[in-house]
Amino acid sequence: MNKMFEQQPIKNGGYTLTNPKKWSKEEEEYLIKIREKGVSLEEISKLLRRYIVSIQIKLKRIGKKNKNYNVNHINEKYETNKLFLDIVQPKNVLDLYSGEKSYYQDKIKNVTSNDKNKLYPNLTYNLPAELLIHKLYFENNKYDLIDLDPFGSAFECFDLAIKMANKALIITFGEIGHKRFKRLDFVKRYYGINTLDEFNIDKLIKEIQKIALRNKKELIIMFKKDWNRISRVYFLIKTIKITEQWDKK
Repeated sequence: MNKMFEQQPIKNGGYTLTNPKKWSKEEEEYLIKIREKGVSLEEISKLLRRYIVSIQIKLKRIGKKNKNYNVNHINEKYETNKLFLDIVQPKNVLDLYSGEKSYYQDKIKNVTSNDKNKLYPNLTYNLPAELLIHKLYFENNKYDLIDLDPFGSAFECFDLAIKMANKALIITFGEIGHKRFKRLDFVKRYYGINTLDEFNIDKLIKEIQKIALRNKKELIIMFKKDWNRISRVYFLIKTIKITEQWDKK
């Protein structure tokens, strides 16, 4: 049970509430980021172990305090997106976690956009990312650029995204957010990370590059950006030609 408002018995019967746990700056930043991704209040309540009413109050207070919250991160992200598009010049894009509107919608002619939030009806799909990417792969779709910008991790989508991407891949590593809470359970299972010292973006990248090699592709880093414990990496894709040479005796 969430002990933030843990109830204590009083002499005349009933219960009284202890003072609520104070919000840290890191928790506030994390709250804004996951809310911007469309995470529900119920899910946030479980992640932060706080009552929904506490989360609602905090969101209102932050909104009044600073309406330009995280604007520097967003601006730099979009500027880097633009630089990368100029390099790749994709003819089609898969934006698997696009949010309300895909960044690529007015920039690339052929955009496949998706977000599981059904309140975004203007997207191509409203499906869970892992389900959609399996559907697209089964249909033999290919894309010049695939953008994986999830809340949390897109690890389950990496292999198929690498298979379907022809020129480039962008990944936002939300796993970095686990480090602030000193949680290794997820990264230990998927990335082989056993200590906080080795929990870094370079280690995550190496594991993704291993997946690419198994698909006969090389992921070449063009840009690597770090914002408040979220890392976004821009890869060019190079196909590896495997040749076998037999010694003649």
